[in-house]
Amino acid sequence: MEDEAEQTLASLPRHVRQALTGFMDAVVIVDPMEYQRYSGERPTPLRTLSFGPHDEGLVTFLVWAPDDLVLVTRIQWLGE
Repeated sequence: MEDEAEQTLASLPRHVRQALTGFMDAVVIVDPMEYQRYSGERPTPLRTLSFGPHDEGLVTFLVWAPDDLVLVTRIQWLGE
């Protein structure tokens, strides 16, 4: 996790961290390049997806397929 993302994660309420953890678990279990991809959406290694009970968070992550690596680069929380 990038420094900015680590700092943001540490400042989030516990329930938000849990929601993000559950979301990222699903992302890596399924396939980070394909998770929640729309039909016809061009594959890209840098993805931004919403998370949280009402999609009030955004997480940006980089998928490095050669090493099966998913690196969170940015977390934004718009909820309370």
